[in-house]
Amino acid sequence: MRLKSYIILPVYNRKQITERFIDCLLRQTYQNYHLILVDDGSDDGTAEMVKRQVKNLTVISGTGNWWWAGCLQQGIKWLEDNNVDPEDVVVFINDDVVYEVDFLEKAARILEMSPNTLVLPHIQDEETNRPVSTGVEVDFSTLILRNAINSESVNCLPTRGLFMRWGDVQKVGKFYPFLLPHYLSDYEFTLRAYRKGFKLLSSPDLVITANLEATGYRNLQGVGFKLFMRSFFSKKSVANPVYWTVFVLLACPFRWIPINVFRVWKRALFMVLKNAGNSLTVRE
Repeated sequence: MRLKSYIILPVYNRKQITERFIDCLLRQTYQNYHLILVDDGSDDGTAEMVKRQVKNLTVISGTGNWWWAGCLQQGIKWLEDNNVDPEDVVVFINDDVVYEVDFLEKAARILEMSPNTLVLPHIQDEETNRPVSTGVEVDFSTLILRNAINSESVNCLPTRGLFMRWGDVQKVGKFYPFLLPHYLSDYEFTLRAYRKGFKLLSSPDLVITANLEATGYRNLQGVGFKLFMRSFFSKKSVANPVYWTVFVLLACPFRWIPINVFRVWKRALFMVLKNAGNSLTVRE
């Protein structure tokens, strides 16, 4: 197989989780890859562990301020600086996933037969083995993001194992780390690709298993109000209304922007008031 794969892997202080990913990578039947490890300031020996095990490796070191979009953008910059073949494969992937030995080989073959396409594996929950994502449908008339009911309705994909040609990455453009540093940056990127005419394919022939509890603030129930506010408005919060507002402004059709900005802050106010009420009840 002629295509070479460049794997952009952001990591930060999850040595054991990253090592599971590396174990899967080393067992691959497809070895024509180059790993771009974007280590955003780890101090637990993650980069050193990877260096000992992977030969085809570039390590890009940060100081902890890049987050997801910034790490992916650092990988893109490295590809730009190293004159990568436009037909070669770029993989955006999390370190909290595991996969079978033929994962890269299958993905490269699918992409080789699928021009102008972004390819995502089916994602399963590590705890339940149930499907988590088979492609996403964003309905901007309601600002609801849901699992697509069929392949034709997919207009958005996460970057948890996203494959695309380097030339297509260049056509879609860059990430916006300052505006969307973490959550929603992948959705904005793939929605942009969809608007530019790329096909978004979530292939049942590719499967990864994800540790969904490994990152992010998803459940803030039962915490004190100050901690809630600090967590709710952090970059690690899935529900942060500031970044949801940015997402709407960047990705939403113009006619739906005003109502969706209103929806974002209405939901945020409801969550803040609910937590404040719960905190008062606990004190009483």
